[in-house]
Amino acid sequence: MKQYKDSKDAYILATDGDPANDFLIKQPYYTVKDQPERIRTFRNQVRQNVDYCVLYFILFWGLNVADAAVDAHLKHFDISDNLSLEVKPSIAPFSNGIISGVGLTLSF
Repeated sequence: MKQYKDSKDAYILATDGDPANDFLIKQPYYTVKDQPERIRTFRNQVRQNVDYCVLYFILFWGLNVADAAVDAHLKHFDISDNLSLEVKPSIAPFSNGIISGVGLTLSF
């Protein structure tokens, strides 16, 4: 935020129309004091980067909260060996035995 404040102050001083205030402009902005649009562009880029950092922080914090909620709900989930999945051939009862297929059986 220091860069933003310094560039904001430099832009204000560069555009005030009073050359007596130019000595108040800090480096590196003093070298481009005659091009205030460059200072303004840099200020806007710094502000945009700060905004993106805040947005990414909130996004990743929200994902962390969601992950913690899912972990809390799955804490007592049964992962014993009694759960199994078998693949075996089967015949659909409504097809009169003509069409065979593959069925999945989940045993509890």
